[in-house]
Order: sequence, then C-alpha cells, then structure tokens
Amino acid sequence: MVRSMDMTAWLGTYGFELNNREWASLIWLGVFAVFVLCKPSVRSSLRACIRSAFTPKLAAVWLIYLTWIAALVVLAHWVGIWKAVLTKNTVVWTATAGLASVASFTEAWKPRYFRRAVLKAVGIVVVLEYLTTLAAFRLWAELVLQPILLLFAVAPIVAREPGERVTWQRASTWVFLVFLVAMLGHTALTLHASRDTMDWGLFALQAIWPMALALWVLVLAIGLAVVASYEQAFHRLDWIRDEDTSAWKPKLGLVLALQWRLKWIHEAAKGGTFHVAHADSVRSAFQAARAFRGLQISEKKREDAYQADLLRYAGSAELDETGRPRDKREFRETVRALEWLHTCQAGWYRREPVGYKPDLIERFSDDFTAQGLPIPSGISMVVSEDGQRWYAWRRTPSGRCFAIGASQAPPNQWLYDGPTVPRDFPGLGVEWGDAPLVLDKAPNWYD
Repeated sequence: MVRSMDMTAWLGTYGFELNNREWASLIWLGVFAVFVLCKPSVRSSLRACIRSAFTPKLAAVWLIYLTWIAALVVLAHWVGIWKAVLTKNTVVWTATAGLASVASFTEAWKPRYFRRAVLKAVGIVVVLEYLTTLAAFRLWAELVLQPILLLFAVAPIVAREPGERVTWQRASTWVFLVFLVAMLGHTALTLHASRDTMDWGLFALQAIWPMALALWVLVLAIGLAVVASYEQAFHRLDWIRDEDTSAWKPKLGLVLALQWRLKWIHEAAKGGTFHVAHADSVRSAFQAARAFRGLQISEKKREDAYQADLLRYAGSAELDETGRPRDKREFRETVRALEWLHTCQAGWYRREPVGYKPDLIERFSDDFTAQGLPIPSGISMVVSEDGQRWYAWRRTPSGRCFAIGASQAPPNQWLYDGPTVPRDFPGLGVEWGDAPLVLDKAPNWYD
C-alpha cells in the first residue's frame, strides 16, 4: 500500500498522471495495436520498418536528437525554469511532434522553410492545442469522441472522388470548429472554477515549453539538413571525378564557397559541379564553386522576375518583343500537366485494349494538383475510335490554348499552343505543323 502511494506520488511529481483524454487515447491505441498485430503480414512489415529505422546512420540521428533534447532540459534546469512535472510532456512531445519535426530536415532546403517552421512552433494553433488539452470530458465521452474525430480527420485524405473529397473537407471543417468551440468553452469553465488554486506560473510554463522544444529542435533539423546535403554533394563530386585520388580539396572549396546556404548545397547535390570536382586545388575549387553559386543566384533572380511578371501582367493582352503573350499565368502548370498526361498515355498504350485510353483523365479523377492545377483541371481530351491518335488541350487564364498529342504509337509526340483550340488530331490538323515537335507551333512550351 505504501509502495503504491509512493508510485502515485512519483507519477504526479513527474507529470505522468493521465487525464480521461489520455486514458481514452491509450485504450484506443491498445485496441488498434491488438487488432493490427494479430495479422502476421503486419508484424513482418513492422519488423522491417523497425530494422530500417535503426540503420547505423538513422540510429546516429536518433541518438543526436535525444542528446539534443537532453541538452535543453539540462540548460532549462541550469537557468532555473525546469520543473519535474514537465517530464511527461517532454517525453510525449519527443516521441511524437518532435520526431516528426526532426524527420522533416530533408525539406529544410525549400524556400521559407525556417519561417514556416517558426510560425508552426509559436503560432496560435499551438496555443489552441494546449488549451484544448487542459480539461478532458468524462471517459465515456472521450471514448466516443476520439474515433469520430479521427474519421473526419482521415476521410478527406483517403476520399478518391474529388466531389466526395470536397464534401468531407467541408464536413470536417464544421465538425472540428464545433469541437474546438466546445473544448475552449469547457476549458474556460474548468479554469474559472479552479482559478484560486491554479498555479498560473506552471500553466504558462507548460504552454511555452512545447514552443521552446520545437524551436530548439528546429536548430538541430537545419544542422542535420546541412550535413546531409553536403554528404550528397560530396558523393556527386566523387562520382564526377571517378578517380581513386582524394577529393578533399574540391570538397573544402565547395564548403568555403557555399557555407551553410542550404538551397545552394541542395542544388550542388543535384549537379552542376563538374568544374568543382575536377579542381586541383582548394583555391580553384573555391572559384568554381563561387561561379556555381553565381549561376544559382542568377537563376533565382530570373525566377523572381518571372513570378513578378505573373502578377504584373495578369489580365494583360500585351505581347512582348517576340510576339508572345506577357500574361503567362498557369503556362508552366499546364505544360507539366499535359506532359504528364502524355507520359501516362504512352505507358498505358500497350495495355488491353492496345491503344490510347479515352478515359485516362477520369482514371486520375481529374487530379493534376501535383502539377499545380486545380480540381477540375480544365483539361479536355479526344481519342480516335481506333485508339491510335489522341490529343488533349487546356486553356490558360489568359486565353492561350496549350495542346499535346500523338499521331501514332509512342513515343510520338506533337505540341501546340495558340489562341484557338486544335480542330483535328496531330498530323491531320494544320495547326500542329508538318511534323512532331515543331517548336514554332509551340513557342511558349519551353519558355
């Protein structure tokens, strides 16, 4: 009995006392685990995932991650803000949100990653999440609510039809809004009832602690991203050199030139460092890497100018000095979508029945969001009765029409863009030109 009381006191001291919401979560997780682990195939897959998650490199990342978290706890204890009751929150955050955060370091090279991560760490959503977890409902209510909320969270993701997905998204928005208002109201009433006994200092510390953890781990994620990107860039240098001699000089020159700029390092890992790899001194490698960096800066400036022109000339009927439209809204996205459709038609051509597939867009649920187009995409497609000719077209917001098609078996490809929709199949309609890939008939395809 005394030992049981001691254990209860210990759990309370370190914040491991569970409320009804946490008990309900554990119950449902237990039910799910039993259901899943009863299947041999799932157990086999789980063992494979665990093995892959603890390869030497990944194991080193997890060790560094845990050490990094421990360092923050030691630092917080040293400055006098650490409280033992934060232990449970730290463990749970480390195993869930923190793990996801550190695993996302591969995305750190993307523009505005740091800004988005900071806003996510200290934004109003974090505060609302904290407030909604302060006061739990009765256990039976939590057991009923959690699977319902899970359903509305997952359904919009797994829905296949665009219309069904939109319906679920709308329903989910309303359900979660009502739930949020109910939770905030319940929390407000609970806090008001216990206002005289509430430790407001601890209340504030528990709210701020996940934000501090997120920002602390963000620093680690960026450091890991720099190391991983340089590792890939160094592998490319070794591959380009294809020599047994050491490549430490090109690598050092690359590091001195690119420093910690993730975007440039990521691009170096993709290619463009031939002259860096074949440099015979640190100085020449540094100069070659600086030239590579200059090229990246120039390309970024051109991209920024392109994006600025999209806004500047939106809705304009003006033509540039080459006679091309200045309003290029959705030109790139349309080209990517049509090229993807052509790739898919070529891939499906040999399948029964042999020929191009007239229902291919419907098979994709008209989803070209990966190429940047909305749903519906606005792409129209025509396939000949014998399945040996086809073309697809889309009109951009400026009124420009882009089209792609084929007049015979793959890899045949015809391109077109102009003010009007093609009136016939490639090889038959004069608007396509006399041969495939006549770029004067598609002047804006590779602009």
